[in-house]
Amino acid sequence: MKKILVYIMSVILLVSAGCTDFLTEEVFDMKTSNNFFTKEADLDLAITGVYSTVADVYRQKTIEMLLYNSGAFNKRKSTHDFIGGNYTSLHKDIAEVWQYLYKTIDSTNDLLSNTMKMGDAASEEKKNAIMAEARFLRAWSYFMVVRMFTKGPLKLEPTTSLDNAYVGVSSGETLYDKVIMPDLQYALDFLPDEPINIGRVTKGAAAAVLAKVYITLAGNDENSPYWVQARDMAQWVMTNGGYSLAPDFADLWLTKNTGEAIFEVQFMRGLETGSAYSKLFNPSGSGWSAKNGGWGRCTCTQKNYDDFANLYPGDYRIDVTFTAEYLDVNKNKLTPVYPTDGYNKNSGAWPYIAKWKDPEAPDNAAGDNNFIVIRYADVLLMFAEAENEVNGPTDDAYNAIDEVLNRARNANGTTRLEPANWERTLDKAGFREKVWNERRFELTAEQHLFFDLVRKGWDKFRTFKEDDNAYGRKIVKHGVFERNMYYPIPSLEIAANDSINVSDQNQGY
Repeated sequence: MKKILVYIMSVILLVSAGCTDFLTEEVFDMKTSNNFFTKEADLDLAITGVYSTVADVYRQKTIEMLLYNSGAFNKRKSTHDFIGGNYTSLHKDIAEVWQYLYKTIDSTNDLLSNTMKMGDAASEEKKNAIMAEARFLRAWSYFMVVRMFTKGPLKLEPTTSLDNAYVGVSSGETLYDKVIMPDLQYALDFLPDEPINIGRVTKGAAAAVLAKVYITLAGNDENSPYWVQARDMAQWVMTNGGYSLAPDFADLWLTKNTGEAIFEVQFMRGLETGSAYSKLFNPSGSGWSAKNGGWGRCTCTQKNYDDFANLYPGDYRIDVTFTAEYLDVNKNKLTPVYPTDGYNKNSGAWPYIAKWKDPEAPDNAAGDNNFIVIRYADVLLMFAEAENEVNGPTDDAYNAIDEVLNRARNANGTTRLEPANWERTLDKAGFREKVWNERRFELTAEQHLFFDLVRKGWDKFRTFKEDDNAYGRKIVKHGVFERNMYYPIPSLEIAANDSINVSDQNQGY
């Protein structure tokens, strides 16, 4: 019989001061505390603890897994399992991401159960709002499970004993029907229009995720009814969400929680509360992260950069997204990076991602950079894509694209010529391809590319990686295997869970 490991989960609850930051840490055990959930303030403390588990999901490993497997990124100077496509169910990063996702799910189940037991200790309005936040975060976690692992255990109740610690695998279709869709609809009904505190989700976030769910379900089927629902939900956000594009593209990476952010995971500089992005993306010696610089191990491929630069030469987003050169503070030397003349053909052959910098980070994975999971530009691009699939390239579809391109031309107060608005002469297929590329470039390194490739199907996934393999300098080529369109259920889960068998494993693993 498999050995079952059950933990009593303690969540880090960050007490808010004012409405600007998450601050002081305090640990509570939502399963066992007898003096918690006795007043409304406890609900805000508890939901903030659930957000801390979401931060665990996004601190580092999830982003690496998704970028390296997208066909557009390298791990500088070394091979990597996720680039080569030879990862297995034994990979520790896969187990870590799975555990963090289910830790979030378990946290939401605890909170929902305890909230419903509060009776008159909290108003119905307050309880509904908190449960809406919890159900949003549970739905997002399950949405990640489906898109990364295709399926997973369906858990809607707290883990209270060995009897319900582990359950069997449910299909992705079941997870959509039983938890993702109903939770998001509940969130749309009961979340507030404005965030209770910075970083807390609203109705707009629920609608934006619903749009993403529908566009995922539509897949590569031009006749899918989900296109209409995706368009309508994106349009709901555009009409009712109150969001707008940040005036300058660089603002997104210099300022936290802009008016463009719809769902932004909060981090705060420190060993327990910080993120790893400045370390992950910036070059060693740059001074843009802890210990004078980053690991610089997640870099863009030459093809991905050149595709962007060739389509939109002079695009300000290129300047903001990539590092063309940097001053090595250790050597006091200006160091060029591809495609800048004089770059080192071994160490400087791939553009660094420049979106996340924190020179004041005290240590690795301790940076102050937030992670924007969904922003308004993403919604505009989803609307344009879905509207094109429903009605062809209408003025409404072009107008949504124009809004993104107009902002891109604002280069720190100076208006550039590129990227020019598209000529309104495209057919449906041409518009579809241009939206696909616009998502690649506008959202570079923001975790969307892998999911966009998968929903477009195996042919797109395969040819995208093959085309990148045939272009430019490589340390290791992308693995081109259909099984890499998803990840395996971790061996650790199968070994520990009596309700999951090897036969439940995803095909190819």
